[in-house]
Amino acid sequence: MVNWIKFFVIFLFTLTVAFTSFVFYKAYQPASTLKENATNRVLDAGLLVEADRAEVYNGTTSLTVVYGKDEKGVSKAVFVNEKAKSDEDLNVIALKKGITAKQALSSVKQEMNVNKLIHVKLGEEDDAAVWEVAFKNEANKLNYVYVSFSDGQWQKRILNL
Repeated sequence: MVNWIKFFVIFLFTLTVAFTSFVFYKAYQPASTLKENATNRVLDAGLLVEADRAEVYNGTTSLTVVYGKDEKGVSKAVFVNEKAKSDEDLNVIALKKGITAKQALSSVKQEMNVNKLIHVKLGEEDDAAVWEVAFKNEANKLNYVYVSFSDGQWQKRILNL
């Protein structure tokens, strides 16, 4: 009888782990497909010769940011909007021409109390590149601060959500 109980508990545990893994895999699949399609589009267009990574950014418009290097070895980011009709509509920026993610984060930390950092992502708002800094403050409230990529000025703040 004890062996049946052990078998039943192990079987249910294994079934739960398998089902949870399947659900997480299916939930992440759309983002994975977006990243893969954007990376292939940028490489096929010749905007980058090597793609390091891709991130999905959801601001006023949803886009995928593909990071990599061009034929001269310059690190660049390409903003890929899935609705863009041609490759000329893709926005390309050189990463050395703006502030880094660490600089954007330190700018936010100077003025606000960052308790838990969620992410720092490069995105595009009003046709300008911005760093989106998402964090929780000391009151455990969600905050978003948008820092201009070009000069480090704050663009907008969404506080205490």
